[in-house]
Amino acid sequence: MFENLLELLKMPFVVDAFLGIIPLCVLCGVIGTLICVNRLSYVAGGLTHGAYGGVGIGVYFSLPILVSASIFTLILALIVGFLILRYKTQSDQFIGAIWAFGMALGIILLELSHGYKADMMGYLFGNILVLSS
Repeated sequence: MFENLLELLKMPFVVDAFLGIIPLCVLCGVIGTLICVNRLSYVAGGLTHGAYGGVGIGVYFSLPILVSASIFTLILALIVGFLILRYKTQSDQFIGAIWAFGMALGIILLELSHGYKADMMGYLFGNILVLSS
């Protein structure tokens, strides 16, 4: 059993994944705790899934995906923040609408884009094995 683990650790991408997951666990634990304590889990879910629209924009218009997703998510966060401050009693409805809008926009633009499409589900769930040193 341990021989298989040692064989696995000889592969550089597996070592990079193990080294990358350690700070990621600490960071996610801290941020996740802050999100839960401040009761913002639905906002975080809405923004992270809404970011998929930015991925779709990046692929469709051949833009850097990280930049397009970041800018799109920032715009969504500003809209959600404004709507929550203005209409406190209906915040869940706005967050749900932003969530659905971002996901739908991303799926539509990805389907309309031409050429090679990478594994787009990786942008939603990630892939620890693509970390580099």
